[in-house]
Amino acid sequence: MKMFQTVNCFLLTVSFLFFASISEAGLLNLKKNQDRVQKKTAAQPVQLVVGTKTPLIRENSLDGWTAIDGKIPGNAWRVEDGVLHLHGKGGDVMTDREYKNFVLDFTWTIAEGGNSGIKYRFKKYDGKGWLGLEYQVLDDFNSKEGKKPKNNTATLYDILSTNDSKILKPHEELNHGRIVVNGNRIEHWLNGKKVVDVLVGSERWKKAVAASKFNDIAEFGENAVGRIMVQDHGCEVRFHDITIGEIIKTTAKSKHHGFLKRKYKINLCSATVH
Repeated sequence: MKMFQTVNCFLLTVSFLFFASISEAGLLNLKKNQDRVQKKTAAQPVQLVVGTKTPLIRENSLDGWTAIDGKIPGNAWRVEDGVLHLHGKGGDVMTDREYKNFVLDFTWTIAEGGNSGIKYRFKKYDGKGWLGLEYQVLDDFNSKEGKKPKNNTATLYDILSTNDSKILKPHEELNHGRIVVNGNRIEHWLNGKKVVDVLVGSERWKKAVAASKFNDIAEFGENAVGRIMVQDHGCEVRFHDITIGEIIKTTAKSKHHGFLKRKYKINLCSATVH
């Protein structure tokens, strides 16, 4: 009987170690699955809660805008019936305050073959002057720049080209752009389609900047806040509206709402050896 109890306890011990190893392997697999889902979730779109949209173009006024040197913008910039119009050499203009996380919407028409752009995270770099990330505004159909993959409309200028969703209307028709800046995430939209999506600081980002004209500027575009600038590129352009909504908070949109936690309970019988 004692031998039977000893053997029984031995078998129970072996069984416990076996199931414990299986449980440990299961937990490791669960952790791996969790990591995979978390990575997938990180790539999912997010739900943005945006504050009240504020017009950056005020009717018949350039209030809120300055020249790069802080002075009043040149006379070539006018606001007429709520449209920001550049019709000569006026220099670049920028907002008189900085923005962090935001959704910027704008519509434009541009002269045939024209070139302009909206820059954001615009700031002064030591020894380099004022620079920022740029949403390119261009007449792709009648411009040499329009043939360059990283320089045409809605690209993250000289850094990232647009994807295959891009649909651009001719220069005399209204095009709608959107820039979303949310922490490290940058998005460019054109006529309702997302055409650029990148995480600042990612390996993709680092490689793209290293291959651009900004490769000698430390931490280019990584600043969290900056001005918004409208470019004078020597071409007539009209921005029919520019509005901004600052992002209040972000909520992840994902079908994954957590993991089912399972408990495996093992009941062990203790045998008294007499």
